[in-house]
Amino acid sequence: MKTRCLRQILSLAVMSAGLLVAVASSAQPIDWNTAVNDNDEAPDGRPGSTFFSYNQPSLNDDGMIVFRARSRVGTGSSVTSGIYRLDLFDGVVERLFVRGDAVPDPNNTLVNGELAAFNDFPSTPRIDPNGTLAASRGQHAPVWTYLVEDGETRVGTAGVYVFPLGEAPLTGASQLGAATELDGVTLSFPWFSVPETTLGTRFDQFPGAPAVSEPFIIYKGNYTDVDDGLGRTGIYFRNMTPMTPIPFTGMVASSETRIPNQPMGGETLFGSTAPPSAADGWVFFVGFDIEEAPTLGGVYRAPIAPTPGLDVIAGVGEQVPGEPPGTTFRAFGEGLSVSSDAGRVAFWGTWGMETFEKLLECPVDGNVDLIAFCNLQHPDGLVVEVPVNQGFFVHDLFTGRTWQVARTGKEGLEDMLFWGFSGRPPGVGDSEDAEELARWRSSAFGALSSGTGQPSLFAFKAERDGTSGIYLREGLGFQLPLRTVAEVGTTPGQELDPEAPVDSFVSEVGIERDGYRNNRLGINAAMLFEDPIDPEESIGFAGMYYADVFEDLIFQDGFEDPITTN
Repeated sequence: MKTRCLRQILSLAVMSAGLLVAVASSAQPIDWNTAVNDNDEAPDGRPGSTFFSYNQPSLNDDGMIVFRARSRVGTGSSVTSGIYRLDLFDGVVERLFVRGDAVPDPNNTLVNGELAAFNDFPSTPRIDPNGTLAASRGQHAPVWTYLVEDGETRVGTAGVYVFPLGEAPLTGASQLGAATELDGVTLSFPWFSVPETTLGTRFDQFPGAPAVSEPFIIYKGNYTDVDDGLGRTGIYFRNMTPMTPIPFTGMVASSETRIPNQPMGGETLFGSTAPPSAADGWVFFVGFDIEEAPTLGGVYRAPIAPTPGLDVIAGVGEQVPGEPPGTTFRAFGEGLSVSSDAGRVAFWGTWGMETFEKLLECPVDGNVDLIAFCNLQHPDGLVVEVPVNQGFFVHDLFTGRTWQVARTGKEGLEDMLFWGFSGRPPGVGDSEDAEELARWRSSAFGALSSGTGQPSLFAFKAERDGTSGIYLREGLGFQLPLRTVAEVGTTPGQELDPEAPVDSFVSEVGIERDGYRNNRLGINAAMLFEDPIDPEESIGFAGMYYADVFEDLIFQDGFEDPITTN
C-alpha cells in the first residue's frame, strides 16, 4: 500500500514538472492595446501638438488611468508637460493640468496679468483603485499674496491637487498653512496647517506622489519645527468631500511618532517616512529611524484616521521569508503596491551586507537644468554600491503570511533597483521652494493584482540575464515560472504597438505600483529601430500600453492556497 502511494506521488510530481515546462515555454501571449502613443494629439491647448514622452500609468479597477506625459508640436524644442486622465473604454484623453494652467483656489496672485500658474508636475498622478478620484503633486509660482508687518509677501509654490470626475479641480494640500489675515494672527487657511504641532506651522514640501482612497488623499509632508528649526516629516490626509466646516488635515504618523516594532522600553521616533499607498480606507507606508542606514522601522498599515495604531507588515531585523533562519531584513523600498481590497501588499526588501558596484551615468533626455547639474556633479558618472541580496515579497493581511515572490540570484535575476537623478537643481525655482536638491535616487518597481478570492499576480521590473524588462510572477504558495511581459532588446516593438517602426525592439519599459489592477496591466515603453549602416537614421517611438493579463488557464482552479502552501 505504501509503495502504491509513493508511485502515485512520483507520478504526480513528474506530471507537475511537465506542466511547468509547458507553461514556461508556451504561456498565454499578451494581447497589447495602445492607450496613447507618439501619433496621438495631446490636449495641451496647442494645435498640432502630440505626445512624445510618458511616465508610468496608474490604473483603477474599471479601466481608467491617469498619467504624466510631455508633448510638442512636430519635432520642435517647445516642450510642455501635463497630467491626464483616460477612460480606456472610450479612448478620450482628458487634460487635468498642463504647464501654464492657473493653479486652483486659493490663488490671488497675478503674474503678468494672469493668475499664478503651474510650472511642473514632479511625480506621477495616482487614482483611487476603487473609484475615479485622482490626485497629483504640482509646483508653481507663489499663489497667495498677503500683508505682513514688513509689507507684502507671496507664498505657496507647491501643493497636492485633486480631480473629482466631472468637477473642477481642488487644492488638497498646500504650503499656505501659515498665511494670516490683516490682523497678522488669524490663520487664513488653518486646514492646510501641519497638525499635531505648533499652531500655524506650514508644510515645506510634499515629496513623491500622493495616494488616493476616496474621499481621502494621503501624502507625505515635510515641515520645519518652529520651536527648534529642525526638519520633520510625516504621513497626512484630508477628506476632499465638500462640507462645512472645511475638513482639516489629519496625521497618520510623523517624526513625533514612536516606531512600534522596537525593543520594549525603546522610545525611538521615526526619522523618515516614504510616500504612502492606499486602498479601501487603509494606508500603507515605509518608515525608518535613519533613512540612509536604518536600525529600526519597516512597512506599516493603518486606517486612514488621526494618529491610529500602526500594524507592522515587515520590520528591520525580522526574518526574511524564503531564506535560511537568521537571515533578516536590512531595508525596504518605498514603492508599496496594495491590492484594491487592501488585503495584500507587495514590497521590495534587501538583506545581508554584500554589494556590487554599478556606474550611474547622467540622463540625456529631460529637464535641461537637471541634466546640466548632474553632469556638473558627476562628469564621469557615479559609482554606487548595490545590495546583492534583493527580493520582492507579498504579505496577506488576512492570514498574516508573507511570501517571497522573486529574488536576485535565481531565475537569471541580477538587480531590481533602478536609479534616477531627480530633485531641484540649485538656483532653479522660487526661494521658498524647499524641494530637496537634485541627487541620485534608487527605486524598485512592482505592481500587484490581487483581490478577494483571486490568485496574486505580480509584475516587476528587473535586470535579468544581461538585459532589463518587466516580468510576471503568478501565485504565492505555488509559483509558476517567470513570464516575460516586455524586455529591452528582445521584445519586438510591433508586438506592443503595430504603429512602432518595422524591425524595432523595445528599448525602455516602466511600471508603477498602481499599474496592475483587476488583471489589467499598464506600462510605458519606448521602441527603437537602429539602422545597421547609419545610426543617425535610427527611429524611436514610444507610448503607454495595457493588456488583460490573467493567470495561466492550466492552473486557474485554485493553484494558490495561502493556508496550506509555502
